[in-house]
Amino acid sequence: MQITIRERRQTQRECRSEAVLICPCDPQYPEEVCTTLNVSRNGLYFATTTEHYFPGMNVIVTLDFRSDDAMQQEYIGDVVRLERLEDGKWGVAIRILMPYQS
Repeated sequence: MQITIRERRQTQRECRSEAVLICPCDPQYPEEVCTTLNVSRNGLYFATTTEHYFPGMNVIVTLDFRSDDAMQQEYIGDVVRLERLEDGKWGVAIRILMPYQS
């Protein structure tokens, strides 16, 4: 019996490494700078050793993060998927929902 897997992504992914700042909206979780494994117009995927992410978690994402740039755009997103990777890491997929207005 063959199972068909339906692709749910609406935009194509691009393998691109860039620094992103991930700030969970709940202050009990720390922010971290990670490197993307791939990005799309509506989301991003990165690897982390941090274990506090969970599906549905709201985050503020700063793409192409540079600590010396005060004019970077922030976005509100949510965690849509977690995957256990090798070396004790987690793959985290975030959907970008809208620009963040501080």
